Parts: sequence; structure tokens; C-alpha cells
Amino acid sequence: VDCLARDATYLSDREGASFLTPEHIDSTCFMVEIQVPNGTSQDPLSAAEIMQKYDDSQVKSILEGHFEVKFAPALYDLVGFHLDEVLQRDVFQKLGRVFYELFTHEDASSSWNDSFQASVGSLDKEDRDTVCSGKSECKEEPESDRGRKKSTVSGTCKTLKMLDLSGPMDVLQRKYLPISICRLVTDLMGCSLNDEGDFHSLNDVKSELMQIIAEPNLFLYEESIDQLGLNFHDAQLFDRTDELSATIQAALSTPMLSETNVSSVVLISGEPGSGKSSLVNAVRTPILQRGWKFLSCKFDRLAQNQPLSKISSAFDVFFQEVASMKVELEDGMRQDEDTRQYVRALTALVYTHLTASGIVFLSRFIPSFRSLFPDVFRRVVIDEDEDVEGTAKHAVSNNSDGSNFVGFSSDEDDDCLVTDSIKNRLHYLFLKLTLAVSNPEDPMMLFLDDLQWADKESLDLITSLIVHADFLSMGEEVQQRCVCFVAAYRNHEECSNEKLSHLLEALKNSTTVHITTLNLGGISLEGTNRMIANMLKLPIRLTRPLCEVVHRKARGNPLFVRMFLSVLFEEHALTYSLKEKRWLWDIDDIRQTSMDEELALILSQKVSRMSQDVQQALTLVSCFGMRVEGDVLRMTSRDEDEFSKMSRCLESAIQENLLEMDGKYYAFPHDLVQQAAYERLLDEEVLSLHFNVGLQILKNASHSITVENGSLPSTIFAALEQVAIAKDLTVSEPTLRVTLATLFLRAGNRYFELAAFPSALSFFERGLSFMCDDGWDLNRKITLQLHDSACHACYLNALPDRVSIYRDLVISHTDEFMDQVKCLHISILNFALAGKMKEALEIFFSVIMKLDEEFPSPSNFDRSLMISTFEATQNELNKRSPEDLLNLPKMTDKKKQWAMIFLDAIFPYALSHSPTFPPLVASRMVALSLEYGLVKESAFGLNEFVYCSVCIYHNYDECNHW
Repeated sequence: VDCLARDATYLSDREGASFLTPEHIDSTCFMVEIQVPNGTSQDPLSAAEIMQKYDDSQVKSILEGHFEVKFAPALYDLVGFHLDEVLQRDVFQKLGRVFYELFTHEDASSSWNDSFQASVGSLDKEDRDTVCSGKSECKEEPESDRGRKKSTVSGTCKTLKMLDLSGPMDVLQRKYLPISICRLVTDLMGCSLNDEGDFHSLNDVKSELMQIIAEPNLFLYEESIDQLGLNFHDAQLFDRTDELSATIQAALSTPMLSETNVSSVVLISGEPGSGKSSLVNAVRTPILQRGWKFLSCKFDRLAQNQPLSKISSAFDVFFQEVASMKVELEDGMRQDEDTRQYVRALTALVYTHLTASGIVFLSRFIPSFRSLFPDVFRRVVIDEDEDVEGTAKHAVSNNSDGSNFVGFSSDEDDDCLVTDSIKNRLHYLFLKLTLAVSNPEDPMMLFLDDLQWADKESLDLITSLIVHADFLSMGEEVQQRCVCFVAAYRNHEECSNEKLSHLLEALKNSTTVHITTLNLGGISLEGTNRMIANMLKLPIRLTRPLCEVVHRKARGNPLFVRMFLSVLFEEHALTYSLKEKRWLWDIDDIRQTSMDEELALILSQKVSRMSQDVQQALTLVSCFGMRVEGDVLRMTSRDEDEFSKMSRCLESAIQENLLEMDGKYYAFPHDLVQQAAYERLLDEEVLSLHFNVGLQILKNASHSITVENGSLPSTIFAALEQVAIAKDLTVSEPTLRVTLATLFLRAGNRYFELAAFPSALSFFERGLSFMCDDGWDLNRKITLQLHDSACHACYLNALPDRVSIYRDLVISHTDEFMDQVKCLHISILNFALAGKMKEALEIFFSVIMKLDEEFPSPSNFDRSLMISTFEATQNELNKRSPEDLLNLPKMTDKKKQWAMIFLDAIFPYALSHSPTFPPLVASRMVALSLEYGLVKESAFGLNEFVYCSVCIYHNYDECNHW
């Protein structure tokens, strides 16, 4: 057919004085010359002769082996003559008869004639006379007879064509041939060149054959009745060959870039529905076949209050699979030695690069570490009562796992590290983790989808992972990291989203990042036609008229195309004919169907056409973002009957392609579908729904509100997220108010541990909203803790004015000095960071006195006092060995503990007040530790003491000793 198309085009382009007649074309024109392996050739054979001489397997072998299709000499002799329309039609019809013989092993002429004579006898007299007279041309339908018919050929011409083909179609179907083959053969045999769906060139025949070969699941297998419908689930990518090739090429160049510590990044932008996610998912299969790892996370507009949850989940899913492999190997369910070596090598690399403390730290984000490294968690004892300041300070001191990774600090002041230390350690450990799981021989792709919805903490982490990869080469790392980052985002969000624009700007300005930029526009008319043909499971020649209308209305946007066809189906402008086994449409009606400019409006209308119960179920799911676990949805119901009803509604939504099942999760196929379901209600109605859903989950989960691995269960977090969204709603029942306040306090502390300070502050303040009026009387302890925590979170979020507000609230509602010390400590840090040293020192000296500390007043600071105090402490310290210090008891005196905290807080700023001040502070911290025992600040006190020793006495040996 390829040769026939090429030479027929050549013939039709030639100008000739005479024309070929149908008699010039006979079966000899369609012979094949088979080239055999030894270079000789057999005599030309017709299609029918081939089928008679060889069985099916031999024919298949011939077609898959060495063969070449050529015109028979009789047709070559006709070169130089012009093909008229009659001859062109006859070529199609004779080619159809050749295909008919090829598939049926029967003579086409006898089948055709028998069928035709039998069919003519069934016509009424007027039609029979028309047919027998040969006057069968098509006539224009009267205006009054036009209606919603799905055919484009009318009158006797239509009747004649159907009669002509009924016999061959029956024979083909009795051979159990796929409907696509039956349609191809009969349409060729009955080609009139008048129908819009007729073949117009031999290239059309070739394209249809290639379409059938390329999509056997769509065109070579019959469907049962319950499978009929629009093919919405086709994941094939259309008209993105160049973009697909560019993405794969960027991935393949990653190992070479990693040799110079350059990160490979692919940035994919485009309008909603342009196919950004589909493009990367199409890349997934070829890179997995090349031995790559593929991690994927999809950010969510409603999950921005869950910092780092999406990106850490991508790693957790990966390590869950590794943990499952490990369990199967240990239980004997797997005997694969390659898998055993893979798991053993990967876990060894992770342990080597992270160390035990790093694994414990990251287990907050990657829970699967607990099952993958059980020995680590049996050895490591975690102090659940360790406060956040201590965790931060401990992170600063532990240099072995990246705490002093100053590449991410925005300020050189030591106290700023209190804010950044947890984040720095987190970024460093994730960098080390990417180093452990990837190398040039075992590369990894990390797909970041819908980056415009990413929370600030995730964007910061992504920036560090990409931009600061060269930091890994500063140590003694031998292994090279090999990660290709692929980020997809909406192109109009680049300017409007400040956080995203900062990330993109950082990537573009970095000298250690290689960027491949792709911008997805609409697909071409040809691509749209192939998409529609696949959705309707029809040849592209039949869908061409429909495509021209749909492409213009949808502007080539793939999701617009799918949704518009769905609208046509729902409005019965697109219907399936069981008789003809194909989709039919009225092109005039479709031209008049409006297409809204905004896809969100189309989806909203689609959701609104569902039943009220289905709409309510979709809105409920949308409250959780793009996806939600089925077990969480179950807990939103009051009883099992209500959940069963909701499940049936969600199943209806799945059938309408408004929802998908992804394992145990309900997921929206696109964020615009989630948006359409979410925005169905008014703002106040949605907030009320969030609030009530959260309360219902808490009610159903009340039995499970216990500490689980040092944190709240994920179900409780999901409930609190719902309540947190409805900021202005509260409850009146006292017990429930205290319960909610307590849960928000614990959840906020959890976000503190994750260095997610904005989210922590929002949770502390949401907890305070339940204690706003009489909270101090209702539950003084919880109210005080919430105020202290909110004060601390304001400091870490650089909100100095709000620090003062919370401090004043605590002081005004408490009489006990020990209830005020935490806010006063934060106030010192707040003033010092703002350069207000006078205010900071006033608080410090006031607090030290109330803590019963004998500390010299500023007026008594002089060098002699400093020297005598320092040497006295040094003498006491020299009486102890390092082992003696490590064996000191834990400090239990609360006042002395807080004295150590305040002394440690003022030390970085003491020099600005007086040169003699820092040695006095350091001396007192060491003296308190020797007398009362150890706290976390003891390590800092000793460090500050030996620093002063170097400054005063230049005693470097003693410094190294301690």
C-alpha cells in the first residue's frame, strides 16, 4: 500500500491528454514480488494465489521477513496518464476486493453479485427501477426532511450502498473479523468519493492500517456491552514527540552532568489540561526500562498547610517498596538473589550516608525507615520530652550529620541557627539521601507535579536539593549523585506565585544547574484527530469532520477535547449505534454547541449534571485535596449505611470519569475537576463542611487519640487540617474545646519538629481560638502552653511585634514568675535579633536575679573580676577528666535549668555590651554544670568557655582537649 500510495500520487500529479478507464485496472495490478533470502525472486502472485499457496503462519512469516511490494508491470505501463475520479474510485473498490479475498479466502465478485441481486429484490418498485436503470446518483434532501440524523448520504444512493455491502459485511462478520477490519474492507469496496468519511487517497488506506496495527487493543478486540463508552482512560500521548524526546534526552544526559556536580532539571510549563503530567508519565516507561528509579509527588492546593508531606511521601512510597522486598526475602516468599543484593546494598548505602541519628531524624518524614532499619530504632532512645529549642540546639552541635551546613543559612549570627538549624539538617540529610539512592549506574528521576501548589518548606527543600548538590563534593564523597529533576507547573503561575518565581529565579541564576525548558501549547489538528479517533475507536478518516469542529472549539487543549466530547455525549449530540457498532454524530448540531472559554466552567457544569448525592460526595472528597484515603472517608460518616451510600455515589463519579481509584485512595483525574467540585458551594458553606467533617472524624477516632511513635495518628492530623481551614468556627462545649486546643498544641509541636514554623504558628493560633474568652480559667496549663508556643513560633517566623503581644498576654494572665520565663526568653532573642540590645539586657538581668543567680551587675564588670572568675572556674574544670564530665548527673533544679538557657541566649550578644561579659557568662555556665549537673546547654557552655580561653590565654591545646 505504501508503494501504491507513492506511485498513485505521482500518476495523479501528471498531466495527460487521455484518461484511464476502469477496464485498465484488474487484479494483475495488485501482485506482489516476494524477495527471498537468497536474492532470487518468485513469479508475481496475486493476493488470492498467496492465500491458496501458503497457510496463515507462512504468510505471516513472509510479511515479517524479506519482502517488497511492487506494482505489476501492467500498471507501470500506464505511467504518464492522469487518473480521473472514476478510475480513482475503481482503484479503491478493487483494493477492497483484494482485501476481502485476503481475509475471507473467497471470491469477491461472486459474493458481491449474489448479495446485490438478493438485495435489489427486496426494494420497493420505485427504488428497484432507479437501481436497475443505473440512475443512482444522490439527491439533495428536502429542507423539510432534515432532522437529527446521523448519516450524510440519503435517498436511493444510501440505500444502494447499504445493499451493495450487506453481503460482504455479513461474510466478514461471520469470519469473526474485528469490526475495524470489516469496516475498512466494505468502505473500500463501496467507496463513492461522495461521503465525508470515504477514502480520498491511498495514504488514507495506509494510515488506517497503521492505526489498527498501532492500537490493537482498541481496534482488534470486540467489546462487551458494559465496556461501551468513550475511551477516557487512554493514556497515550498525542503530538508531543519532540517534547518527549527532549525530556528523555535531558534524563540521559544526567550521568554526564553529575560528573561535574551539575544538576539536570527539566521545567515543563503549560496551560491547565495541556498534558504536562501525561508527558512525564510517558517518559516513565522508557527510563524504567533503562534501570532508572522513578519517584513522583503531586502537590495539592489544599495541602499547603501540610508542609513537606508530598515530597517526603514520594520517598516514603519508594522505601515502602524496598521494605516490602526485605520482608518477603526474610519470610522466604522471594528467593531472588538479585533482589536480595539490591536491598542489602541500598540499605547499607542509606545507613552509611545518613548514620543512625540521621535515619531517626528522617523517620519523621519517611515512616518506612522504621520497618527498614528496626535495629537502629531498638538502639536509639528518643527523649519525647525534649523541647524544641533543645532539638534545634542539638542539631547545631551535631556536625557529623550536617547541622552546620551553612550553605542554607541566610544570616551568620549564631542565634539565627536556632531558626534554621532544623531546616539545614533536614536539607542536608535529604541531600545525602539522594546520594545514597542514586549514582550514574543507578540514576533516579524525581517528578514534581503541580509545583505551583507547593508549600514554602517544600520549595526551600527542592531548591537545596537542586542548587546545592555541589556541597556533596566538598567532603570525602567518592560516589556521585545522579538525579534528574522534572518540574511541571502552570505557566501563568510563574509570575503570580512569588514562591515559585523565587525558585525558578534561583535555578536560572545557579551555575550548578542545567535547565531544559519546555512550554506545552495546544496539539495540532492531526494530533487532535488521532486523539478523537482513539476515544471513539474509529478510523481517523471518519473522525476528520468532527475533529475540525472540536479542535477549533477546544483550541487544541487535550483536556478541553476530552471534556467537550463528554459534553456532546451528555447532550446526545454524540451517540453509540449498536446496529452499526460505532459512534455517530450530527456535525451541524456540534457546530452550534457552545464551548465555554474556561475549562473550569465546563467541569463545573459536568459536576452539576450529576445527582445531588453524587455532587455532595464529590465535594466531600474535594475538601481533602486531590486524593484521600478510603478509610479517612469512612470516618466522615456517622454509620456504615451512610458510608455505603457515599461509596455508591463515588462509584457513579468514577464511571463518569470525575474520579479515579488509585489503590486505596480516591483521586481526582485533574486538579480542575477537584476545583469544580470544591467550588460548588459558597465559601461559608464550604468552611462549615470542613469544620463538621473534621469534628466527625475526631468523634469516630476518639478511641485512637493516643501518642503513636511520638506523634498523632495521620487520621487525627487529617481531621485537624479540616478544622483548621474553618478558622472562624468554634464550639461551645467546654470539654470539646479543651480537647481541640490540646490536639492543636500537639500537632503544632509536631510541625515544629519538622521546621515547618508557619504551619506550627497557624495550628497554635487555631488552638487558642478555642480558648479565647475563658481559656485561662477553663484550662490554664493548655492555654499557657499555647501562648508560649505561639510566641516562639512568631519569633521563628520573624514576626517581632506579635512576639511582644503574646508575651504581654502571658504576663498579664500569670502571677507566677516560672510561668513567664519561656516568653521572656523568646523576648530576649527577639530584641537581640532586632538589634535592641538595651531591652534584651534589661530582661536578662531582671530574669537572672529572679532565678536566684549571683551574677555581677553591669556596673561591676571589670577585667580583674573577669580574670578571677574565669581562673576559678578553670581550676574546678581541670580537676575533672572528660569522663568525669560525661558522668555528671542530669540537672534537676528548674531555676538552674532556666538560668543555663538565659545565659546561653545572651552569650552571642554579650561582647557588644562589654569585652568582659562573655567570659563571665561562659564561666557561670560551666560552674552551674559542675555543681548542679548537665543539661543540653552544658555542651554550649563548655564550648564557649574554651573559646574564651583561646581569646584570653591563646591556649589552643586546652581548647582541643575539651
